[in-house]
Amino acid sequence: MNSGELAGTVALITGSSRGIGRQTALLFAERGATVVLNGRNEAKLAETAELLRSRGYSATSVTADVTNADQCRAMITRVIAQHGRLDILVNNAGISMRGAFAQLDPGVIESVSRTNLLGAALPARFAVEAIIEARGSIVFVSSLAGVRGFAGVSIYSAAKMALTGLAEALHAELAPSGVHVGVVFVAFTENDPDKTVMGVDGAPVRVSRKASTTQRQVAEEILRTIVRRRRKSYMTAAGKYLVFMQRHFPRITDAVILRSRGRIHGTFLL
Repeated sequence: MNSGELAGTVALITGSSRGIGRQTALLFAERGATVVLNGRNEAKLAETAELLRSRGYSATSVTADVTNADQCRAMITRVIAQHGRLDILVNNAGISMRGAFAQLDPGVIESVSRTNLLGAALPARFAVEAIIEARGSIVFVSSLAGVRGFAGVSIYSAAKMALTGLAEALHAELAPSGVHVGVVFVAFTENDPDKTVMGVDGAPVRVSRKASTTQRQVAEEILRTIVRRRRKSYMTAAGKYLVFMQRHFPRITDAVILRSRGRIHGTFLL
Protein backbone atom coordinates (compact mmCIF):
# COMPACT_ATOMS: atom_id res chain seq x y z
CA MET A 1 0.00 0.00 0.00
CA ASN A 2 1.09 3.57 -0.64
CA SER A 3 1.56 5.83 2.36
CA GLY A 4 -0.98 8.36 1.09
CA GLU A 5 -3.82 6.05 0.10
CA LEU A 6 -6.35 8.05 2.16
CA ALA A 7 -4.91 11.46 1.25
CA GLY A 8 -7.61 14.08 0.76
CA THR A 9 -10.32 12.09 2.53
CA VAL A 10 -12.27 12.94 5.66
CA ALA A 11 -12.92 9.97 7.94
CA LEU A 12 -15.30 9.87 10.91
CA ILE A 13 -14.64 7.04 13.36
CA THR A 14 -17.18 6.45 16.10
CA GLY A 15 -15.97 5.21 19.47
CA SER A 16 -12.47 6.48 18.68
CA SER A 17 -11.39 7.88 22.04
CA ARG A 18 -9.83 4.53 22.94
CA GLY A 19 -9.12 0.97 21.82
CA ILE A 20 -9.68 -0.13 18.24
CA GLY A 21 -11.16 3.24 17.34
CA ARG A 22 -8.09 5.14 18.54
CA GLN A 23 -5.72 2.83 16.66
CA THR A 24 -7.85 3.17 13.53
CA ALA A 25 -7.72 6.95 13.83
CA LEU A 26 -3.93 6.85 14.14
CA LEU A 27 -3.55 4.56 11.14
CA PHE A 28 -5.92 6.59 8.97
CA ALA A 29 -4.06 9.77 9.88
CA GLU A 30 -0.76 8.11 8.98
CA ARG A 31 -2.25 7.27 5.59
CA GLY A 32 -3.27 10.85 4.89
CA ALA A 33 -6.87 11.14 6.09
CA THR A 34 -8.27 14.06 8.01
CA VAL A 35 -9.66 12.25 11.03
CA VAL A 36 -12.77 13.17 13.02
CA LEU A 37 -12.94 11.46 16.39
CA ASN A 38 -16.15 10.61 18.20
CA GLY A 39 -17.05 9.42 21.67
CA ARG A 40 -18.98 10.37 24.78
CA ASN A 41 -16.03 11.08 27.07
CA GLU A 42 -14.70 14.56 26.30
CA ALA A 43 -11.51 14.08 28.30
CA LYS A 44 -10.54 10.87 26.49
CA LEU A 45 -11.43 12.40 23.13
CA ALA A 46 -9.17 15.34 23.91
CA GLU A 47 -6.34 12.95 24.82
CA THR A 48 -6.66 11.10 21.52
CA ALA A 49 -6.93 14.31 19.50
CA GLU A 50 -3.80 15.67 21.19
CA LEU A 51 -1.98 12.40 20.50
CA LEU A 52 -2.71 12.74 16.78
CA ARG A 53 -1.78 16.42 16.69
CA SER A 54 1.48 15.74 18.55
CA ARG A 55 2.44 13.48 15.66
CA GLY A 56 1.64 16.16 13.12
CA TYR A 57 -1.73 14.86 11.99
CA SER A 58 -4.99 16.73 11.43
CA ALA A 59 -7.71 15.71 13.87
CA THR A 60 -10.92 17.15 15.25
CA SER A 61 -13.40 15.60 17.65
CA VAL A 62 -17.15 15.61 18.17
CA THR A 63 -18.65 14.53 21.48
CA ALA A 64 -21.88 12.68 20.72
CA ASP A 65 -23.90 9.67 21.84
CA VAL A 66 -24.36 7.57 18.71
CA THR A 67 -27.59 6.06 20.07
CA ASN A 68 -29.20 9.53 20.08
CA ALA A 69 -30.65 10.60 16.72
CA ASP A 70 -30.46 14.34 17.38
CA GLN A 71 -26.83 14.11 18.47
CA CYS A 72 -25.94 12.02 15.42
CA ARG A 73 -27.59 14.51 13.10
CA ALA A 74 -25.72 17.36 14.76
CA MET A 75 -22.44 15.42 14.57
CA ILE A 76 -22.68 14.87 10.83
CA THR A 77 -23.79 18.46 10.26
CA ARG A 78 -20.74 19.68 12.17
CA VAL A 79 -18.36 17.44 10.22
CA ILE A 80 -19.68 18.74 6.90
CA ALA A 81 -19.58 22.34 8.13
CA GLN A 82 -15.96 22.01 9.28
CA HIS A 83 -14.54 19.90 6.47
CA GLY A 84 -16.92 20.29 3.54
CA ARG A 85 -17.21 16.56 2.93
CA LEU A 86 -17.27 13.10 4.48
CA ASP A 87 -15.67 10.20 2.63
CA ILE A 88 -15.44 7.44 5.22
CA LEU A 89 -17.63 6.44 8.16
CA VAL A 90 -16.33 3.70 10.44
CA ASN A 91 -19.03 2.54 12.83
CA ASN A 92 -16.83 1.24 15.61
CA ALA A 93 -18.71 2.19 18.80
CA GLY A 94 -20.04 -0.84 20.63
CA ILE A 95 -20.30 -2.67 23.92
CA SER A 96 -20.13 -6.36 24.77
CA MET A 97 -21.72 -8.40 27.54
CA ARG A 98 -21.31 -11.68 29.36
CA GLY A 99 -23.94 -13.82 31.03
CA ALA A 100 -26.71 -16.34 30.53
CA PHE A 101 -29.75 -14.99 28.72
CA ALA A 102 -32.12 -16.20 31.46
CA GLN A 103 -30.29 -14.01 33.98
CA LEU A 104 -29.98 -10.82 31.92
CA ASP A 105 -31.48 -7.64 33.31
CA PRO A 106 -33.81 -6.13 30.65
CA GLY A 107 -31.75 -2.96 30.81
CA VAL A 108 -28.70 -4.87 29.59
CA ILE A 109 -30.68 -6.25 26.65
CA GLU A 110 -31.78 -2.74 25.69
CA SER A 111 -28.38 -1.11 26.19
CA VAL A 112 -26.40 -3.70 24.22
CA SER A 113 -28.97 -3.67 21.41
CA ARG A 114 -29.08 0.13 21.21
CA THR A 115 -25.33 0.64 21.29
CA ASN A 116 -24.39 -2.06 18.78
CA LEU A 117 -27.24 -1.65 16.29
CA LEU A 118 -28.76 1.81 16.64
CA GLY A 119 -25.31 3.17 17.43
CA ALA A 120 -24.25 2.12 13.94
CA ALA A 121 -27.49 2.70 12.03
CA LEU A 122 -28.04 6.28 13.18
CA PRO A 123 -24.63 7.69 12.19
CA ALA A 124 -24.93 5.90 8.84
CA ARG A 125 -28.40 7.32 8.28
CA PHE A 126 -27.30 10.92 8.72
CA ALA A 127 -23.99 10.46 6.88
CA VAL A 128 -25.37 8.64 3.86
CA GLU A 129 -25.98 11.67 1.62
CA ALA A 130 -22.43 12.93 2.12
CA ILE A 131 -21.02 9.44 1.56
CA ILE A 132 -22.99 9.14 -1.68
CA GLU A 133 -21.65 12.49 -2.86
CA ALA A 134 -18.10 11.33 -2.12
CA ARG A 135 -18.67 7.82 -3.51
CA GLY A 136 -17.09 6.79 -0.24
CA SER A 137 -17.23 3.98 2.30
CA ILE A 138 -19.35 2.94 5.26
CA VAL A 139 -17.75 0.24 7.40
CA PHE A 140 -19.29 -1.62 10.33
CA VAL A 141 -17.01 -3.16 12.95
CA SER A 142 -18.65 -6.44 13.92
CA SER A 143 -17.48 -9.61 15.64
CA LEU A 144 -17.16 -13.27 14.82
CA ALA A 145 -20.03 -13.57 17.29
CA GLY A 146 -21.99 -11.98 14.46
CA VAL A 147 -21.32 -15.07 12.36
CA ARG A 148 -22.30 -17.64 14.95
CA GLY A 149 -24.12 -17.34 18.26
CA PHE A 150 -22.22 -18.40 21.38
CA ALA A 151 -23.34 -19.12 24.92
CA GLY A 152 -23.09 -16.15 27.23
CA VAL A 153 -23.23 -13.39 24.61
CA SER A 154 -26.76 -13.78 23.26
CA ILE A 155 -27.80 -10.15 22.80
CA TYR A 156 -24.35 -9.04 21.68
CA SER A 157 -24.37 -11.79 19.06
CA ALA A 158 -27.88 -10.86 17.91
CA ALA A 159 -26.98 -7.19 17.54
CA LYS A 160 -23.82 -7.96 15.59
CA MET A 161 -25.72 -10.32 13.29
CA ALA A 162 -28.18 -7.50 12.66
CA LEU A 163 -25.30 -5.33 11.45
CA THR A 164 -24.68 -7.83 8.66
CA GLY A 165 -28.29 -7.52 7.52
CA LEU A 166 -28.03 -3.74 7.64
CA ALA A 167 -24.80 -3.76 5.65
CA GLU A 168 -26.23 -6.09 3.01
CA ALA A 169 -29.31 -3.90 2.62
CA LEU A 170 -27.21 -0.75 2.36
CA HIS A 171 -25.02 -2.41 -0.25
CA ALA A 172 -28.11 -3.20 -2.31
CA GLU A 173 -29.33 0.40 -2.02
CA LEU A 174 -26.05 2.27 -2.34
CA ALA A 175 -23.80 0.24 -4.65
CA PRO A 176 -25.43 1.79 -7.76
CA SER A 177 -24.31 5.18 -6.40
CA GLY A 178 -20.72 4.00 -6.09
CA VAL A 179 -20.75 3.64 -2.31
CA HIS A 180 -18.79 0.85 -0.66
CA VAL A 181 -20.34 -0.85 2.38
CA GLY A 182 -18.23 -3.31 4.33
CA VAL A 183 -18.23 -5.34 7.54
CA VAL A 184 -15.13 -6.35 9.50
CA PHE A 185 -15.66 -9.39 11.72
CA VAL A 186 -13.21 -9.00 14.58
CA ALA A 187 -11.80 -11.77 16.77
CA PHE A 188 -10.97 -11.39 20.46
CA THR A 189 -8.79 -8.28 20.55
CA GLU A 190 -6.38 -6.83 23.11
CA ASN A 191 -8.11 -4.48 25.52
CA ASP A 192 -7.22 -1.18 27.09
CA PRO A 193 -6.35 -1.72 30.78
CA ASP A 194 -9.69 -0.29 31.91
CA LYS A 195 -11.82 -2.14 29.36
CA THR A 196 -15.03 -3.69 30.73
CA VAL A 197 -18.13 -5.43 29.40
CA MET A 198 -21.63 -5.53 30.87
CA GLY A 199 -22.51 -8.25 33.34
CA VAL A 200 -25.99 -9.74 33.74
CA ASP A 201 -27.02 -6.91 36.07
CA GLY A 202 -25.43 -4.15 33.99
CA ALA A 203 -22.41 -3.79 36.26
CA PRO A 204 -19.02 -3.56 34.51
CA VAL A 205 -17.03 -6.79 34.30
CA ARG A 206 -13.34 -6.90 33.42
CA VAL A 207 -12.14 -9.20 30.65
CA SER A 208 -8.66 -10.61 31.16
CA ARG A 209 -8.27 -13.42 28.62
CA LYS A 210 -5.31 -13.41 26.24
CA ALA A 211 -6.22 -11.75 22.96
CA SER A 212 -5.75 -13.32 19.54
CA THR A 213 -5.27 -10.00 17.70
CA THR A 214 -3.91 -6.55 18.48
CA GLN A 215 -5.82 -3.32 18.09
CA ARG A 216 -3.39 -2.28 15.37
CA GLN A 217 -4.10 -5.47 13.40
CA VAL A 218 -7.81 -4.70 13.52
CA ALA A 219 -7.17 -1.15 12.34
CA GLU A 220 -5.11 -2.48 9.44
CA GLU A 221 -7.94 -4.85 8.47
CA ILE A 222 -10.42 -1.97 8.53
CA LEU A 223 -8.09 0.00 6.25
CA ARG A 224 -7.72 -2.93 3.83
CA THR A 225 -11.48 -3.36 3.74
CA ILE A 226 -11.87 0.26 2.66
CA VAL A 227 -8.98 0.43 0.20
CA ARG A 228 -9.93 -2.86 -1.49
CA ARG A 229 -13.65 -2.12 -1.11
CA ARG A 230 -14.35 -5.51 0.40
CA ARG A 231 -17.85 -6.35 1.53
CA LYS A 232 -16.82 -8.74 4.31
CA SER A 233 -13.50 -9.28 6.08
CA TYR A 234 -12.93 -12.01 8.67
CA MET A 235 -10.02 -11.83 11.10
CA THR A 236 -7.66 -14.64 12.20
CA ALA A 237 -7.22 -18.13 10.79
CA ALA A 238 -9.60 -19.48 13.45
CA GLY A 239 -12.20 -16.94 12.40
CA LYS A 240 -11.95 -17.88 8.73
CA TYR A 241 -12.18 -21.55 9.70
CA LEU A 242 -15.32 -20.83 11.74
CA VAL A 243 -16.93 -19.10 8.75
CA PHE A 244 -16.04 -22.00 6.45
CA MET A 245 -17.37 -24.62 8.85
CA GLN A 246 -20.53 -22.68 9.64
CA ARG A 247 -21.26 -22.25 5.94
CA HIS A 248 -20.50 -25.77 4.75
CA PHE A 249 -20.85 -27.98 7.84
CA PRO A 250 -23.32 -26.26 10.17
CA ARG A 251 -24.35 -29.42 12.03
CA ILE A 252 -20.76 -30.34 12.83
CA THR A 253 -20.05 -26.78 13.92
CA ASP A 254 -23.09 -26.83 16.16
CA ALA A 255 -22.03 -30.11 17.77
CA VAL A 256 -18.50 -28.86 18.46
CA ILE A 257 -19.74 -25.63 20.03
CA LEU A 258 -22.31 -27.45 22.17
CA ARG A 259 -19.65 -29.86 23.42
CA SER A 260 -17.38 -26.96 24.32
CA ARG A 261 -20.02 -25.71 26.80
CA GLY A 262 -19.08 -22.10 26.11
CA ARG A 263 -15.29 -22.54 26.39
CA ILE A 264 -14.64 -22.04 22.68
CA HIS A 265 -16.28 -18.65 22.30
CA GLY A 266 -13.41 -16.69 23.84
CA THR A 267 -11.36 -17.26 20.68
CA PHE A 268 -13.88 -15.40 18.57
CA LEU A 269 -15.33 -12.53 20.58
CA LEU A 270 -14.43 -8.88 20.50
